[in-house]
Amino acid sequence: MDAVFSQPAALWSALLIAPLLALYMLRHRPIRKRMPSVVLWQGAAQMQIATSPFQRLRKSLSLILLLCALIALVLALAGLRIPGVQPSGTPIVVVVDITASMQTKELGKSRLALAQQRVTDLLEESADAPITLLAWDGTLRPASPVLTSLSRARAGLDALEAVDYGAQDSALLRALRRLAEEPGERRIVLASDHLPGTLDAGVTYVAAGSPLANTAIVAAALTEVSTTQFELFFGLEHFGPNAAKASMVIERVGPDGEAALVDARDLQLTPGLRLSVTLPVRDPGLYRARLKQGDAFAADDVAYVRYSTLPVQDVAVIGPAPEPLTRAMDAIASATGMIRPVDAARAGSDAMFIYAQSPPSESPRLPAVYLLPGASPSGVTAGKPARADESPARPARHALWRGAGVPDIRVGEVLPVTATRFLQPLLETAPGPALALMRRDDDSRLDDLLVCMALGEESTGFAAKVSFVIFWENWFEAGRRLRDPLPRGALSTSGSTEIQALAGRGAFQYRHQDSSQDQDARPGESLHLERAGIYRFQGLAESTLDLLGVSLLDAEESNLMLAPAETYDPAAPLEALHQADKGGTRGDLLLYPWLALIAAALVLSEWFLFRRKYPVNSLHPVPKPSASKHTVKVRP
Repeated sequence: MDAVFSQPAALWSALLIAPLLALYMLRHRPIRKRMPSVVLWQGAAQMQIATSPFQRLRKSLSLILLLCALIALVLALAGLRIPGVQPSGTPIVVVVDITASMQTKELGKSRLALAQQRVTDLLEESADAPITLLAWDGTLRPASPVLTSLSRARAGLDALEAVDYGAQDSALLRALRRLAEEPGERRIVLASDHLPGTLDAGVTYVAAGSPLANTAIVAAALTEVSTTQFELFFGLEHFGPNAAKASMVIERVGPDGEAALVDARDLQLTPGLRLSVTLPVRDPGLYRARLKQGDAFAADDVAYVRYSTLPVQDVAVIGPAPEPLTRAMDAIASATGMIRPVDAARAGSDAMFIYAQSPPSESPRLPAVYLLPGASPSGVTAGKPARADESPARPARHALWRGAGVPDIRVGEVLPVTATRFLQPLLETAPGPALALMRRDDDSRLDDLLVCMALGEESTGFAAKVSFVIFWENWFEAGRRLRDPLPRGALSTSGSTEIQALAGRGAFQYRHQDSSQDQDARPGESLHLERAGIYRFQGLAESTLDLLGVSLLDAEESNLMLAPAETYDPAAPLEALHQADKGGTRGDLLLYPWLALIAAALVLSEWFLFRRKYPVNSLHPVPKPSASKHTVKVRP
């Protein structure tokens, strides 16, 4: 049935025939008439028999016309077609690039508009070949029905809009190769502002742009100098044949959306060299860097960095604390002030707990540390100590080792563990992990730290090294960052962010600055912030700054010099498309346009014949009595 009807589900509308018949059976009502003579009673009786429900349907031309119109309309809605009778060319698959660089303005229109115009001109010369329209934004997305007509393909083409993020050229080449390798014959057309690489045979390229010089902000970050001093970092690049000058202003966006000037600079840019701009800041806020001069591509002229203050983190040890860990905590507290060792009895729910003895059954709100063998959490069993000092331990690539480099760590003894939960080793030895992250069983997605070695200097040299202090400082810093729901630093439209699920955090709302509709979300869900600009959040009570900025930050997408330098010749892709047409294919003959016209014609015919020529509600006029019949002639 799918071969004959494009929308088989529309056939259910044929059930409307039953209501139509019911209307014709019930529309007449008995009419009371005066009979001048009983001779006519026999004819009146026959008329009474003809008014039975089924007799009314006989010899009704009006009903036949409406039934034919309804059947034609149902078949048109179902997309009736005759498969394999319409001669057509080899099917065409059109891939249109809608990544961020297609927003570039040329000759008064965007590159995407230029691609739409050139693809339309190309398809109009492709005879009756079926068309499939796909949009490329990092993933091939259908923009029209498969193997559709030119009119539907043009409608899908006109509806395309460029996005605010980029995509890798290598991924586009792989997607085109997969299209070419699918069974069946097809011609592939790629419309983009640059060649992603060497195209395979059978792929026709339609250029939509020319090389343009462009200045862009391609990197942004928040650098931590100390716990109280931060630096904003912005990386600028100029893509063009010659050096250029640029003026950049840095503003601080307030909660009400108003921007206050913080810094302004005139910059000299050299092609091929990235220029770094740094600015020390102390006041929390959402900072925006903006290039003042306008160019062809405005999406990469703005970048955002969010800086929020973090609270001093309370740390409590339950049980006898190892001396090396106590010294490390005191050093971190005195040098950075980021933590505050507190007594376990005074620790609140936002404290980070270190368990040296049996932990409670309820997990704390923030990640916790379990020192084996005294503090074995549920689902973890520690074995007998095993010697591990024959070779250095191997630190894993993880943020908790940030700043420690690749330290040479030797561990004396390790407690082999058996766990029912997932363990991610952080410090691996031959008998097993000495440090590991353990995923919680709840929905918080938190990782607790499992210490499977003794922290005394007699059994390990790790506690006496600087990397030991760096590791614990990174651990406490990770706990502090969880207390600010929104991420710090810069965000790119090519990525996503996630609000960490912690106890006490519920549903929240967010919306783009140019939108009037809030979107609902819950902690733990990935937020794909694909539009550049400022997002405002509501319902995150712990956040001191409810603004978040998203930027393009894509050097490859900002390089507008990749477009072909030669003038576009519309005859070249048309000739390549015709050469790839092997002919001999036959498509489907679409009948739904003609069926729709037939249905309309039948309805008009029924209306003209039975509503105008033969009015239903009219009665024959009663003849007026003639005066001559009632006049008596009298002779004089």
